[in-house]
Amino acid sequence: MNKLPRLLVCMVPVLLTACASSTSRLDSRFGESVAVLQAQQTADPAAPLRNRDRIVTGFEARTASAVVDRYYKSFEKPPRPVNVINIGFGGR
Repeated sequence: MNKLPRLLVCMVPVLLTACASSTSRLDSRFGESVAVLQAQQTADPAAPLRNRDRIVTGFEARTASAVVDRYYKSFEKPPRPVNVINIGFGGR
């Protein structure tokens, strides 16, 4: 007959755990793996500071303009379609 108070006593801890945040441990290290991988893939982290006053030589304005134009023109026509059936077959 006194099932309701017992049920309430059992349900209060369960309901209170729903209010607790379970991601605090995860949030404290959010983005750490990306920062570690970026640091591992950087050959010389001090290069931008060491080379900030250097001027790039040997690259003329006309050459640079031609390179940029060729880059933009490469997007004008779509790439040739790939024959999916023959991938990995034939050749050597």
